[in-house]
Amino acid sequence: MSDSGSSVSVSLVEDFHGSIKLYSDGSVVRGDEPSFCLPPLSESYEQVLYKDIVFDLTHGLWARLYLPPPPPHSSPTTTTRLPVIFYTHGGGFCWFSPQSPDIHRFCIKWAADIGALIVSVHYRLAPEHRLPAAYHDSVSALQWLHSQSKTTGRGETADPWFDSHADFSKVFLMGESAGGNIAHRLGMWSGGQDWGGDMRIRGLILLYPYFGGEARTASETKDRQEIPLFTLEDSDLLWRLALPTGSNRDHHFCNPLAPHTGALDVWSLAGTLPPTVMVIGGRDILRDKQLEYCEFLKKCDKQIIEILEFEEEDHGFTLVKIEQPSSMKLIEYASHFIKSAA
Repeated sequence: MSDSGSSVSVSLVEDFHGSIKLYSDGSVVRGDEPSFCLPPLSESYEQVLYKDIVFDLTHGLWARLYLPPPPPHSSPTTTTRLPVIFYTHGGGFCWFSPQSPDIHRFCIKWAADIGALIVSVHYRLAPEHRLPAAYHDSVSALQWLHSQSKTTGRGETADPWFDSHADFSKVFLMGESAGGNIAHRLGMWSGGQDWGGDMRIRGLILLYPYFGGEARTASETKDRQEIPLFTLEDSDLLWRLALPTGSNRDHHFCNPLAPHTGALDVWSLAGTLPPTVMVIGGRDILRDKQLEYCEFLKKCDKQIIEILEFEEEDHGFTLVKIEQPSSMKLIEYASHFIKSAA
């Protein structure tokens, strides 16, 4: 390109495996979205209904709702109220959406196996929209969900699925990887809110949340015989794409335990979290950062956090091994956690 006769060269700044290319002028070129190319679920899951709802026209934000079939032998005249799982997907803040095949498949299975109404949230992606855009969008989605709870049963504007099926007294925040990072922040933020109405957030399910820091941990630098699904180089590059320009990995968006004096401060808000389940893969390079976070929560309230570690699993196992024993065990545990929530 040229400016008043002088040429300005545009160079490639970051390249994430060809799927995201960031150039020096701020432009972004996206290639094909990563996919695990997994086989479809069995026919029994075809009974799960889903639909998309726009909740923010200004930013083009939407959510995909999943409604499981009624339990076997239930009366056709009886409507079962379902717990609500507010789900934020992973992807390093840089890719995926609720319509991505792997995310869609995951939500169908969880909706059916747990018997929950799932709200899978779309948020703006980096580097076009760096953090805190994804946080702001997820807060907007949670506020929209709350608005639905206030109109439920009152003949106003609640979506029919919420109106007929949702139990807003049992809302759970769940996210995997970057979505787990978002769910952590939503849990901190929502703990200080006076929701009013019927909505109650009963718990958090954090699936190997995407945390980091400048200081390397043992799990990040450990020699491995096999290449991990999510490498340290991948993690560093995605943080460079997602964090505010000029920030390092000790920014509180990446490192939740870094000193921070802003409105969202884990040091003062951790005690407001609802019961929390932390799911960790023993082979995940982020394992130690996740355990640091757990130890911090234990110091705030020893009853608040429960750790579920799968020693042989890597980052992302709930997506790539969705029907294998560890994922099935997790679903069984999460189902019990949700049903037993006060």
